[in-house]
Amino acid sequence: MADIKTSGSVYGGYVLVLLAIIVFSTIEVGSQHLQKEMGASALDVSLLRFSIGGIFLLITACIKLGRGYMIKIIKEDGLRLALLGLIGTTGVSLFFHRSLTLTSSMIAGAIFSINPAIVALVFIVFGVDKPNWKRILGVLLGIACVLVSNIGAQAHEPEFPNYFLGNIFMVIAVLCWSFYFFLVRKYIKKYGGFAISGIVVTCGSIALLLFAPFASRLGWGESLTFFSSLTLRGWLLALYLGAITTGLGYYWLYNGLAKTGVSNGMMVFFIKPALVALLAYFLQGQRLSVWILFGIVLAASSVLMVNSSINRKKVKAADF
Repeated sequence: MADIKTSGSVYGGYVLVLLAIIVFSTIEVGSQHLQKEMGASALDVSLLRFSIGGIFLLITACIKLGRGYMIKIIKEDGLRLALLGLIGTTGVSLFFHRSLTLTSSMIAGAIFSINPAIVALVFIVFGVDKPNWKRILGVLLGIACVLVSNIGAQAHEPEFPNYFLGNIFMVIAVLCWSFYFFLVRKYIKKYGGFAISGIVVTCGSIALLLFAPFASRLGWGESLTFFSSLTLRGWLLALYLGAITTGLGYYWLYNGLAKTGVSNGMMVFFIKPALVALLAYFLQGQRLSVWILFGIVLAASSVLMVNSSINRKKVKAADF
């Protein structure tokens, strides 16, 4: 009976991870629609998404883990986590959403999906992990995905003439996320990923608000105009991006990985670039070319290769 219960718990974990990936796959399409069709700036979408998501995560963490535990984390490492929020939330979200004003969601989704490969590269460079052929191949496949996706982006050039700059912004977003993950890993092991995300995302969204006066000067569009520009449909989409893709998505992800183990659960992420492409094709009418399909295959192969290189004996569910 114990084995059956344990097996059911693991399968339930995979279901949660899959649900998280499905909602994560809607971020590029949803964010781009909010920006291009409803007039919200990159900063406004970042602020709406992560402030709503941060509040959701923080309240849920306080309920699930206890307010006292969350206060203890803030007292001991609150300042350090706030600084990490500048990288993992503020930096990632600004470059991510700015990219979506310049390149197609299909291409952006493929590029951002290679973040496990870049995380692996950072870990190798700083001596955390030893290089092996699977990790190196995964990193090379990830780099190849960026190059191939950039060629494929030419199919969307009439609508996105500045796609090359947009792709560069997305690569910067991936780099920000990879360095954030490298720096935050010890706090995740100490307190758990769910608790850390609530604090980091909330602090990062506060920094986004402080960045607002400088946004227009740096090309991120007019800031804090969503009060007048968004319709009811726009507010519902913003609520979805914040509460569901960021809040509930992270909740599903961390609870799922706690049951499956990080390495096993992350293997499912290889389907994300394909899901983003399908959504962009059917909902936005973006073209699928051979180069784009090749880039999606490279992104999925990169994720599979990097995650299969992880030593499952050393990575336990509790580590997340």
